[in-house]
Amino acid sequence: MDCTYESTCLNSENCYRCANQSLLKIKGQKGQRKTAGFAASFDAKIANADDSWKDLEQQVADKLNNIPTIDQARRSRMSGALPFETGDIVDTILHPECKERKGYELKSGEKSISIKKEWLEKAAEECQYKQQTMCLPFRFKGDLAIYCIFNNDDIAELVTTMKAYILDNELKDLEITRLKKKLEELQNDK
Repeated sequence: MDCTYESTCLNSENCYRCANQSLLKIKGQKGQRKTAGFAASFDAKIANADDSWKDLEQQVADKLNNIPTIDQARRSRMSGALPFETGDIVDTILHPECKERKGYELKSGEKSISIKKEWLEKAAEECQYKQQTMCLPFRFKGDLAIYCIFNNDDIAELVTTMKAYILDNELKDLEITRLKKKLEELQNDK
C-alpha cells in the first residue's frame, strides 16, 4: 500500500527502507516522530528532581507532537497560571492539566496517589468555552509511566471522531486509487 505522505515526504527516495513512517520527514515539521520506547527519554535524575513536573509537562507535549502535520503542542507559560493561557499544555485538541505526586506506599507495597475532584473540575471549567477536551495526565514522582484521566463522554467522542476520520480516509484512498487507474487508462489511450 502506498504511503499517505509519499508526495510530501522529504525522504520519499527511501520509501523502500521506511517501516511505519519511521523515516517520515515533512518540510516545516518541528521535530521527527519518535519511534523509541519510554526508556529512551527516561532520566532518573530529572524524574526525581524538585521541578520534575516541568519534565512531565514537556513529555506530554512531546507525545502530542508525535503526529506529523498537526500544530505543535507546547508547555504553557507559567504552567497555566495566566488567565489567557490556562492549562499546563497549549494544544489545539486537548487541555491537559498535568499532576505529579510522590505517592503513598500501601500495606501491599503498591504506590497510590489521590486524584482530587477539584483538579478535574478546574481543568473542565478552564476549557468549557473552548473546543478542547480536558484530560489529566499524571505520574508518580521518579516513575517512567505517564497515565491520563478523561471524562468518559470526552474520550468516547474523541475515539468515535477518530474512527470517522479513519473510515473517511479509507474511502478517499479507494477513490484516489480508482481515479489514478482511470487517469492511467486515459493516458494509455492517447
